[in-house]
Amino acid sequence: MHLRKTKRKSPVLKPPAFGCLRGTPSVNLTRGCLHACVYCYARAFPETPRSEVWLYENLPEKLSEEIRRLSLRGKLPSSVTFSTASDLFQPHPEVRRLALEVLRMVLEAGLKVSFLTKGFIPEECWALFADYSSLIHPRIGLVSVSRDYHRLFEPRTAPPPVRLTQLERLSTLGLNPSVRIDPVIPGLTDREEAVEALFRRLSLCGVEEVSVSYLVLRPGVIRQMARELPAGIFRNLLKYYAGQPWQKVITSAVTKLARKEIREAGYALFREVGRAYGIRVRVCGCKNPDLPFEDCIPWERESPGEKFSKLPLFAGKVYNSKDADRFSGSRISKTP
Repeated sequence: MHLRKTKRKSPVLKPPAFGCLRGTPSVNLTRGCLHACVYCYARAFPETPRSEVWLYENLPEKLSEEIRRLSLRGKLPSSVTFSTASDLFQPHPEVRRLALEVLRMVLEAGLKVSFLTKGFIPEECWALFADYSSLIHPRIGLVSVSRDYHRLFEPRTAPPPVRLTQLERLSTLGLNPSVRIDPVIPGLTDREEAVEALFRRLSLCGVEEVSVSYLVLRPGVIRQMARELPAGIFRNLLKYYAGQPWQKVITSAVTKLARKEIREAGYALFREVGRAYGIRVRVCGCKNPDLPFEDCIPWERESPGEKFSKLPLFAGKVYNSKDADRFSGSRISKTP
């Protein structure tokens, strides 16, 4: 995928008006994302460029001016979040350079920073994390530790072992990283053995909290998954959405959720395994409008040292979907 430089015309520090991010400016360095994950909803936006990614080369200048102007007016936000429709750490030297420059700029302005990434964190950023550890709230996206899952759904991102190493390093710096398990692929990454393998690895990395949500389908996402996934996996995936109405989820009125009973059983399993490993599990409220709302923004969390008591793993059979047992063709390997 080609990277093309362009100028950003709209404001950088413009907060979205939905869910957990309401009121918190969200910064994207690019339009589009070089990771090009199979399930990515942002790829399906009409304004997202096809076969290329646009890098906002004037972002530092615009951001510097906005910080100066907002500071003078006493309206500088206390925090910003990076990468809601792209990734802060994409695999290109120009994106990495811009990421470091913009991160340093907002941290030097005293703003709290949250980022969500599935990429390689550049070595030059780690010293910045150490210098501003009280302002950094890192989140790593990790759905599965299976190499086959990575190959099928996220082949251009950092492999799971790299992300686990980054989590461990963030924990060592005292940054208390959280993990976003999104999107959960029904019948595939919500199997008992897959969830247990993931949480076992996360606990070894010092992770104390995760947020979780199932895959949501939009027409553009369905089309790109049909093109990029093996036909057998795609057809079986659609079974979990059969008969579901199109509805409004976040800002999209044409979204399908996995059947409610599938999600409820899956979230119960994630919570059970989380308790066994002392990891708090939050269900993303924005993507589950038919369930009790839970926030998953990092700086709204409760005491980061809070732990759940250890409970016997799989005391009862929580997730027992016949549909999941019939999920065929994926041959997702188990990582010990």
